[in-house]
Amino acid sequence: MQGTWNRTDIKELGRRLQRANGELWLQQVKGDPYADLLRGHAEDPRPAQERIRALGPLWRSATGAWVTADHALAAELLGGTWPHRPLTDEEAHVPVHGAGLGGDAARYEHLRGHVRDAVTPAAVDAVCERVVGGLAADFDLVTDLAEVVAVDLLAATLGPAGADRRELARSCAAAGVVLDGLLCPQPLDATRRAVAAVGRLRELLAAPATGPGPGPGPQEAAVLLATAGVRTAARLTAGAVLAVVDHPAQWSRLADDPAHAAPVVAEVLRHDPPVQIHPAVALADTEFAGQRVAAGGRVVVLVAAANRDPEVFDAPDRFVTGRPAEALAPALYHRVTWPFARAQAEAVLRALAAAGPRPRRSAGHLRSRRSPVTRHLLGCPLTTG
Repeated sequence: MQGTWNRTDIKELGRRLQRANGELWLQQVKGDPYADLLRGHAEDPRPAQERIRALGPLWRSATGAWVTADHALAAELLGGTWPHRPLTDEEAHVPVHGAGLGGDAARYEHLRGHVRDAVTPAAVDAVCERVVGGLAADFDLVTDLAEVVAVDLLAATLGPAGADRRELARSCAAAGVVLDGLLCPQPLDATRRAVAAVGRLRELLAAPATGPGPGPGPQEAAVLLATAGVRTAARLTAGAVLAVVDHPAQWSRLADDPAHAAPVVAEVLRHDPPVQIHPAVALADTEFAGQRVAAGGRVVVLVAAANRDPEVFDAPDRFVTGRPAEALAPALYHRVTWPFARAQAEAVLRALAAAGPRPRRSAGHLRSRRSPVTRHLLGCPLTTG
């Protein structure tokens, strides 16, 4: 479906999404807490997460997925030593072919190397300082700052010269539902736009051929960041800014010491991570926590819940920097997007502290529905006036 849409394709996709949404609704009505999470309607997902935690270290949902909120098991699953793979187009609710989410560990390592080489600390600081310096006294955290920084950084580091910045931003926004669409059926129009946007991103981010080389090239890294990294980075950046907005003591420490940006972002990754649910598919029969998972079985880590496991973190719902245990990070393609997101979130905090004064909320935030994976923020007005 990457190319031209025909009426049959659209009808089939519409039926598939409608059927998947109906199945989730039915399982939620029957009391399945994982289905409740996946529908993405609750402002606070923690009650459903805690219901899952109470069901044991590895529990099988009526959706067929094996789900864990247990920190120890989550660490084992995210460590990457068991045979597994990402979801395919047939298993996801948004056709992800071409989005860069497939492949094995070696591919992700190649892509991470391209990002590391291109997205240097100097480049990150330059983009963040420019965007923060251009903010008005009243601005929207998401649309004026977090999303702008993510797209501008991608364009400045991995985008080919002359790429259309506005079209890149529009395509990244349309493709942003891909992560949530892996598990949560999106509206038909949004799904069609996402698939078309992925194809357009491959065109916008195309670079002149330089001959064959070992592993995927920088364009593949750019496409992955555009489809999954921009949304992840914008969400983390917004969460980091709100952490210092809502906790004045954290802002004071940041203003005194810009290096405090790193522990703030580290705690945001634990307290409210930009990727809350991480799915994978077993490639072979295996066993976890006394449960047999057959090859082809879906195994889901509730990253946000595992990072609030009371067996590991004291007062897990409190925002406390400098905790002895580090947050768990999702695996697979997130090994590429996570460093990209973390670097810019830290740089935005440093730039805001240098610019001063502390931003304050001027209205409530608006969160997207059907975004159980990213809990995507649509907007959050702030003011420094």
